[in-house]
Amino acid sequence: MSALLLFGPAAEAQWKWKDANGKIQYSDMPPPPSVADKDILLRPPGTRATVVPYGSAQAAAASAAAAASANAAAQAAAKKDADQQGQAKKEAEQAQARQAEEAKKLAAARAENCQRARQNLVLLDTGLRVSTLNSAGETVFMDDKQRAAERERVQAIVNKDCR
Repeated sequence: MSALLLFGPAAEAQWKWKDANGKIQYSDMPPPPSVADKDILLRPPGTRATVVPYGSAQAAAASAAAAASANAAAQAAAKKDADQQGQAKKEAEQAQARQAEEAKKLAAARAENCQRARQNLVLLDTGLRVSTLNSAGETVFMDDKQRAAERERVQAIVNKDCR
């Protein structure tokens, strides 16, 4: 277990290089500019070795070009992220609008069911003879037992849809 603790910080480092004394250094930061490119043993993924010597005009130009390229890539990534977030927000708003429209339709259907059920209740409570059609299409009048069962069914609809 002590070996794991001993090598734990080095395993997390992204940079590895030989310093001026020949000792191996590990860090999450890049080595100082005085370290030659040939002495850098490990770099984080996505970084490149500089080809020109440090301090020359060519190095400055290469550094500026690399910075501009990195800046352009960062801007492109930020634009892509913003576009994706905008698209996700638009889709969420559309889904919310669809849900609101469906809720509106459901409320309208419930209101219509409520109105019809109340009208049927009034009809059943009047005492007038009520008829239905049987499976053969013939008119059949309800007896008192059928009328009471129909009234209970219609009252349940009123209780459910007329809130």
